[in-house]
Amino acid sequence: MLEIVVFVCGAGLMGLEFIAARLLAPALGSSLFVWGAVLSIVMVALSLGYWAGGQVADRFGSTRTLAPVIAAAGLFTVAVPRLTDLVLPFVAGLGARSGSLLASAVVFFAPSLLLAMVSPLGVRLAAGTRVEHIGRSAGQLYAISTAGSIVGTIATAFWLIPLLSLDGLTVGIGFTLFAAALLALALPVRYADPAPAPMSAASARLAATTIVTMVAGVIIGTASLIGPASAAPGVAAGERVVYRKDTQYHRLLVTEDDTERHLRFDRSHQSAMYLDDPFETSFAYPQYLHLAMAAKPDARRVLIVGLGGGSLVKRMWRDYPQLSIDVAELDPVVVDVAYEYFELPRDERITVVTEDGRRFLTGTGNRYDIIVMDAYHADALPSHLTTEEFFREIDAHLSPGGVVAYNIIGSIEGERSRLFRSMYRTAGLVWRQRWVFPIGISSDVQTASNRNIIMLATHGPGDEGALRERIRDRVGGTVTVSGFDRFGDDLWTRPIAIDDVPVLTDAHAPTDALISVN
Repeated sequence: MLEIVVFVCGAGLMGLEFIAARLLAPALGSSLFVWGAVLSIVMVALSLGYWAGGQVADRFGSTRTLAPVIAAAGLFTVAVPRLTDLVLPFVAGLGARSGSLLASAVVFFAPSLLLAMVSPLGVRLAAGTRVEHIGRSAGQLYAISTAGSIVGTIATAFWLIPLLSLDGLTVGIGFTLFAAALLALALPVRYADPAPAPMSAASARLAATTIVTMVAGVIIGTASLIGPASAAPGVAAGERVVYRKDTQYHRLLVTEDDTERHLRFDRSHQSAMYLDDPFETSFAYPQYLHLAMAAKPDARRVLIVGLGGGSLVKRMWRDYPQLSIDVAELDPVVVDVAYEYFELPRDERITVVTEDGRRFLTGTGNRYDIIVMDAYHADALPSHLTTEEFFREIDAHLSPGGVVAYNIIGSIEGERSRLFRSMYRTAGLVWRQRWVFPIGISSDVQTASNRNIIMLATHGPGDEGALRERIRDRVGGTVTVSGFDRFGDDLWTRPIAIDDVPVLTDAHAPTDALISVN
């Protein structure tokens, strides 16, 4: 029975740790800094918990303390969803580093510390019946705890997060810990705790405390399950949440107001669609990606990496009937949402594949006239999609004169420009011609301001005048995007500094550090 208790607590600890970063993502993003903060705080809690567990075991005995410790861990766990709601609005403005550390400490330190106490308490309890084999007993219990952690990690990552809401999963872990606490109450029947002296009255009080703690936890957890869902940071006033799903990759929200429907990943606003015209969007950057048509007017086959709400796919499908469009989207839920909520057409000219963009390119024998990279979130860009090796993979799948169009978020100059300038430098090792369009730069001239930047790269002709002319005449009138004839005004022609930023490679692509300025 002790082994079961230790296994369950090990599984609960790692399940909670894996959930932690996902719970913080809507306000703080999903960068390496968030994961680093969660792991650091949990490791501190483990260190102190192992020490505290040993102290408590020797002073008070395990039979009297193990159950209330587990029950308290369950109570803190079921409180996580509501505590997260209280903390996230405060830490959101502190940045990924400071905000993640503070939020992790406030929300996840206590349950992690209490769960870390279980193994040393269990070792003390096991020593009561087989003290001559205390080393073997300790090794066995820590192995069982670790096995539980492995099961908790795999089950949470592979199955539970896609199946359940994060709030429901967190409360479920708390309830499972309550069940483990009940088992722990029965352990004195089987184990003779080598505590200094029996304390029957104290034991009874601690048992009562365990029961009261579990009852309070069940009430809090049930309220979380039947109450309103956790807050959705970034949702504007007047927007209604029409769909919500914690996928393997995001906390995904579909919201709408009276005029638009929106798609959000964690804290990133991904797509928007006008309800009265699903082919139109208030987002500027999908419109600017049509600049690829000016660089390759005779395009016939297009690959788009990153689907989102399908704004670009829909418009290219409608406006350019000569195009065959392949889409690589990592998240199957995003594909379903694009069809159900954003009116992505089901047509033989559109082929959607649920796969990582780099894996798709590596495995396909197709060559494309245009490849569009649109896999950027608000605070992160998958590093493996930014490297010289990946750019060469793209180049190998471009037809002669083909063009890659990359959507990047950053500034053209200043501290927030580091990722863009690194990608620009890296692209220059692969393609001889690069054009950069910082969206809106011609009107606001704020070179250090964050904005979408469209970068085109090609081996094709580098005639800037011809490109501007094709933009002005809308590629022979084929491009109907509003304002397209003026997009050439945003073409950046001043030198771009690259000496102080790294070339991005598979061995070194610090994209999170290049993005963050906090």
